[in-house]
Amino acid sequence: MGRTIPSFRIAAIPEEKEWKPFRKYLNKNGKKAFDDMFSIARLYNSACSYGSIPIRIHPTMISIDLHHYNLLNEKSSDFDIKETNNNSIILKREIEKLNNFAPVLRKPNRELFNEMLQSTYIYSNAINAKGEQLSTESLIISLLFTQYKIKKSKV
Repeated sequence: MGRTIPSFRIAAIPEEKEWKPFRKYLNKNGKKAFDDMFSIARLYNSACSYGSIPIRIHPTMISIDLHHYNLLNEKSSDFDIKETNNNSIILKREIEKLNNFAPVLRKPNRELFNEMLQSTYIYSNAINAKGEQLSTESLIISLLFTQYKIKKSKV
C-alpha cells in the first residue's frame, strides 16, 4: 500500500523548519522578512496542494514568486515581454508540471500566473544550458530575475 500524502499546509511546516539554520544567520530585519516571505506561501496552500509537486520547497517558491510578480505588476503596467523563444522543450515540460497549480487560483491570479510563466521564455536558452537536472531551479531563477528587472526598471 502507498502512503497518504499529507496536505501541503501540514507538509509546509517541516519545510519551513528545514530553513531555520539559514534564517538563524539573518539580522533582525532579515528574519522578519524571511518569516513574512514564508507566510506568503500560505496564501496559496490550495494551489500548492493541488499542484502535487513532490519537492515541498518548489511550490513554496512558486507561490512567493507569484505574489511578488503580482505586487510588481500592480505598480508597473509598462513592463512588457518583448521577444520570446517558445521552442524550449525543457521549459515547456517544466511549465506543464505547474499546470495543476493554476486551476485552483482565482481568475485574476490564474491569468497573472500564466503570464508570469510565459515571461520565462525569454530565458529559455539559459534554462536549456542548465539542462533538465536543474530545470525547476532554472525556472525559479528566471522568475526571480524577471521580477528583479521589473523592480530595477522602476528605480
